[in-house]
Amino acid sequence: MGQKSSVDRLSKKLRERLIELLQNPAVTQLEVVELVNAEAGKPVVSKSSVNRYKQKLDKFAQKSREAREVADAYIEKYGAGSRNKLGKVANEYIRLMVFDLITELEELKDSGGAIKPETVTDIIYKVSRAIKDLEQAEKLNAERSEEIRTEALAEAAALVEETGKQNGLTAQTIEKLKKDILGL
Repeated sequence: MGQKSSVDRLSKKLRERLIELLQNPAVTQLEVVELVNAEAGKPVVSKSSVNRYKQKLDKFAQKSREAREVADAYIEKYGAGSRNKLGKVANEYIRLMVFDLITELEELKDSGGAIKPETVTDIIYKVSRAIKDLEQAEKLNAERSEEIRTEALAEAAALVEETGKQNGLTAQTIEKLKKDILGL
């Protein structure tokens, strides 16, 4: 998929400095270029490379904000106890991002962009691994939800039985209540 951008080739220290400068609204991109090149002791980035990197950071930040807003709205609407459902929403969001990635790869291929076979193989491996991990996480979430449900029903059944006995209900009535109300 081509070589790394000039920003991606910077040392970790210089890239962190560049990101710090880009996050400061008082510093222009031209100043960022001048400061980073001065710290490097030679021209290592251009205004266009810094601008492209800033756009990439902004896009990532926007997607992160959107994901947090969705999560916050979901928790506000359904309560903090619905984190399992929120996990499902997050899984779907990741699936959409994977679809976007595959679509972008197809567009790059269709536009004549050079894609190395090993790069495609690596991306496919990572995507399939991510999907497998998502499916596994979803399965674990479902199992945990069922465990919680079973525990809650057992506690409720014990409470019905205890309260029923204290209030003089027959064993038959208690069993009927457990069956009708709790489905046990």
